[in-house]
Amino acid sequence: MLKLASTMIPIASAGAIVVTTIIPKMTSVMVEWTLMSTEWGSFKFMFLLDLKSSIFSLLVMIITLSIVIYSNYYMSANRLFFIKVVITFMVSMIVLIISPNMISMVLGWEGLGMSSFILIMFYQNKKSMMSAMFTMMMNRIGDATLVMGMVMMMNFSSWTISSTAFIENELIFTLMVISMFTKSAQIPFSSWLTEAMAAPTPVSALVHSSTLVTAGVYLMIRFEPKIKNSKLTLVVLIIAMMTLIMASMNSILESDVKKVIALSTLSQLSIMFVSISMSMFSMAFYHMIMHAMFKALIFLCSSTFISNSNTQNLTKMSSSSSNSMTTTISFNTASMVLCSFPFTASFYSKELILETVMTQNMVVLLKLSFMMSMAATTIYTVKLMILMNSTAMPNCTKMKSESASQQISKIMLVIPAITAGNELNWVVNTNYSVPYMTIQEKLVPLMMLGMVLMTAPLTNCSIISKNSKMKMMVNYMWYMKTMNLQFKKSSMALMLMSLKTVESGVIYQSQNTIMALTAKISKSAFTKTHSGFTTTAMTILMMVAIMVYLSSLKKAQCWSH
Repeated sequence: MLKLASTMIPIASAGAIVVTTIIPKMTSVMVEWTLMSTEWGSFKFMFLLDLKSSIFSLLVMIITLSIVIYSNYYMSANRLFFIKVVITFMVSMIVLIISPNMISMVLGWEGLGMSSFILIMFYQNKKSMMSAMFTMMMNRIGDATLVMGMVMMMNFSSWTISSTAFIENELIFTLMVISMFTKSAQIPFSSWLTEAMAAPTPVSALVHSSTLVTAGVYLMIRFEPKIKNSKLTLVVLIIAMMTLIMASMNSILESDVKKVIALSTLSQLSIMFVSISMSMFSMAFYHMIMHAMFKALIFLCSSTFISNSNTQNLTKMSSSSSNSMTTTISFNTASMVLCSFPFTASFYSKELILETVMTQNMVVLLKLSFMMSMAATTIYTVKLMILMNSTAMPNCTKMKSESASQQISKIMLVIPAITAGNELNWVVNTNYSVPYMTIQEKLVPLMMLGMVLMTAPLTNCSIISKNSKMKMMVNYMWYMKTMNLQFKKSSMALMLMSLKTVESGVIYQSQNTIMALTAKISKSAFTKTHSGFTTTAMTILMMVAIMVYLSSLKKAQCWSH
C-alpha cells in the first residue's frame, strides 16, 4: 500500500505543476499521442489540458490519494486488490476528463462503469451483488444512448466535443442528455444511487464526490455551446428541480447515515444541473469542485463512525463512537461547509447560485421550491450534526483508536474544504455573474436559517412521518425503484418472448430445416455423384486438352501463311 501511495504522490505533484503552469496563463494544451501508423492512416490519442480539466484532474488525484491512505486502516482483507481497482477507477475518470473527443471519452466512461461494478460488489454478499447488478443495468441505459449519439455524430464527420457541426441536431443532444442523467442519477434514474451504498464507505467517498456521479455534470459543461442553443434547457431545469425536491424530502426522513449523505449528493447534483439550465456553467463547475472536497470528507468521517459503532442507523450512533478529536472536528467542519457557512468553500458557490436563481425571470413556484429545497439541505445537515454529536451511546462497543493514516487523510481534505472557496473564486472568475439584489432579498437566507433551526428538531415527529403512505412514498424515492423494476420485468418478459419466438423459433428452426434438407439431398445423391465423379472429371479434362491443341494448330497455320 505504501508503494502505491508513494507512486501516487509524484503523480499528484506533477498534476499540481501542470495546473500552476496552465492557470496563470489561462492557456489550453493539446497533447497528441500516435498509437499506431499504417499505410491507410494513423491512430492518434489526444488529451486536452485546459483550466477545467487541469483543476478537476488534480482534485480527483488528491481525493483518491486521501482514500488510498485511509484504506490502510479501513481495508483489512484484499487491500491490494481494492487499491488497484480504486486507481483504475481514478485513471478512467481522468481519461474522461482530459478527452476532447467522444472515442477516448467513451473509454473512460466504460472504465468508470466496469470498475464501479467491481467496487460495489467488493464484499461479494447477496446485497452487494444485487446492488451492483442493479447499478450496472441502470447505467447501461445511458451507455447505450451515449453510443447511439456517438454513431449519429459520424454523419457530421466529427467526434470532437467542441465541434459545431452537429450543434443544431437536437436528437444527438437528447441522447447525450439521457446518458448524462443516468450517470448523475437524475429522475427517472435516481434509484441506483442509494443501491450503490453497498460498496465500502471509502468507495462511496470517491464515487459520490468527484468521479462517477459528477461525470454527467462535467460532460454537460463540456457541451456548453450546444446547451446554449438547445431547446432542452427547460427539460433539464424541470427534471433537476424534481430530483432536488425528491432528494431533499427523502433525506430528512432517512435514518441510514450513508443514504442521507448519498441523497445529499443527489440534491447537490440537481443544483448543478439547475445552474447549467440557466447557462451558469462557471457556477456549476465551481460548485462541483467545492462539493467534491467536503463530500469526500463527510464520507470518510462517517466511515469511522460506522466502523466504531458497528451500525449505520443515525439513532444508534453518536460522537462517542469515535474517541478522536480529528474525526469529530472534520465531520462538523464538513457539515458546516455543506450548510454554506460564511467564507467556507460551499458559501462562494451556493450563495451565488441561489442569488442568481432569485433574480431569474421564472415561475414563482420554481423559485419557492428551489429555496425550500436549499433550506431542506440545511435541515438534514443540522439534524445529522445534532445526532452525531449527542453524548448518548446506545451501542456499547469497544472503541478503536484512530490511526495516523485516518488523521492524515482527513487533514488533507479539511484544509481545502475551508480555504479553497476563496482561492478558486478568482481562478474560475465568477465575479461577473454576481447579481444585484435588494436588502429584502438578501435577508431571505437569514429567514430560511431561522426556519431551519426551528424545524430541525421536529423532523422526527412531523406530520409526514406519521402518515405511513406519504412516508413510504418519500422513503422509496417517489416509488422510482418500483417503477424501474416493473419496467425491467416487462422488458425481460419481452426479451424472453423474442428469444423463444424469433431466435429459438424462427432462426434456429430455419437453420435446422436447411441443415436437414441439405443432408437429405446429399445423402440421396451421394452414391450417384461419387460413382460418376471420376469419369465426368476426366472427360472434361480431355475435352479442354483437345480444344487447346486444336487452337494451337490453328495459330501455327496462320503464322506459316
